[in-house]
Amino acid sequence: MMGALFDPIAELYERYRTGYSPELFAALEEHGARAGARVLDVGCGTALAGAQLVRQGCELVGVDISAPMLDYARKRIPDGIFSVAAAESLPFADQGFDVVVVSQAFHWFDRVRATQEMLRVVRPGGLIAVFWKQIMRGDPMRVLRDDVAQELGYPGFEELVPADGLLVLEESPLTDQKLCVIPWIVTMTGHQYLGYERSRARARAKFGQALDAYLKCLGSRLAPLDEMLNLSYVQYLFLGTAPARAERP
Repeated sequence: MMGALFDPIAELYERYRTGYSPELFAALEEHGARAGARVLDVGCGTALAGAQLVRQGCELVGVDISAPMLDYARKRIPDGIFSVAAAESLPFADQGFDVVVVSQAFHWFDRVRATQEMLRVVRPGGLIAVFWKQIMRGDPMRVLRDDVAQELGYPGFEELVPADGLLVLEESPLTDQKLCVIPWIVTMTGHQYLGYERSRARARAKFGQALDAYLKCLGSRLAPLDEMLNLSYVQYLFLGTAPARAERP
């Protein structure tokens, strides 16, 4: 089961994962994720994004397939409501949320079934927002980690959400669709970056037993590890408005 991939790295997520920029959350607030909104965070992980939504005054409900991830989410947001559940089978009644968000998780879902479920549980006129971030093409760190992967006999990392993943959203009944591209510089030490890489389920899935060799090689290329790195990220934020019920699939 997919949960087995994430359960062992919950503590690493909590220690090393970074969130999203103020500009991204401002866009979410502008489109409906504001004070008083009931928000469902699908694939919420440790509630890194959810915590900012709570700070904006939202009422947060989160689901994830990993119980250990949700243990950290409950510590971060004691008043939140969290349940173990899959994106493809949400345990909620129809039209119960003003906003549904997915952060850094859409690529793990059955995207068609998950989109249908999100449409089912959000109210007419509500917001569905899917967002993620990745290191920009051409950034020295992205080039370096692809070089290290290839040295070990593995292909470079693919795009986090391929074009066909966005196509599912674009071809859904969502109206007022918008894709925002928001750059962001993230600063961390080499030690922190290696921790982040160890927390990546995609890296674990790619390298398997060779993960430690990948991290050792990457660390040797980053030394000294206490120096600061400036990583150029790009954040993608897809926004869409839920249609009236009669227009839904």
